[in-house]
Amino acid sequence: MTTFPRLRTTSLTLREWRETDAPRALKLFQNHSITRMLTSKPHPFTKADAEAFLQTAIPGDLNEAVNWAVELQGEVIGGVGARPLNDTPGIGWWLAEEHWQKGIMFEAVSEALRYLLLERELPKIVADAFSDNMGSQALMRKLGFVHTGQGMGSSVARLAGDYPTEEFAISPLDFIAAQQLRVQEAAQ
Repeated sequence: MTTFPRLRTTSLTLREWRETDAPRALKLFQNHSITRMLTSKPHPFTKADAEAFLQTAIPGDLNEAVNWAVELQGEVIGGVGARPLNDTPGIGWWLAEEHWQKGIMFEAVSEALRYLLLERELPKIVADAFSDNMGSQALMRKLGFVHTGQGMGSSVARLAGDYPTEEFAISPLDFIAAQQLRVQEAAQ
């Protein structure tokens, strides 16, 4: 694949990351409420950290990984990424705190899953969340992810050590079933 898969929803654009996004990434990742739920973003988050983040997020081999900047009304408010696409990929996301619990990540991740599971025809995608990240766990269940177990993970924004995680997986059939359920619920 050579063209970045730019995606659009009713209110969002999922697009490639750019070097010009560094100031916005820096501002967003300086929020400890965000970084403590991620494995690889330190707190405090510095300008050098923002530049390093963009070096990994800016499109490379699209057969290996895809990382979207999530835009709302022209402003980056979060991100969604999946890798390794040539194996069983893991998907992850983050969102500016002022946009939590407004359905934005549901909209963004739904579109990313539609692309990955239905267009790219990946057989399964996995995800995990720290056990204290109730928002991401609820989102995964709403999207159709199935809880597969528990594990342990670390975060460079938390105190040293491992923390319990909840592990999930989704197949194309799980995703379609969840979509159909939402349509049925809306019709009632």
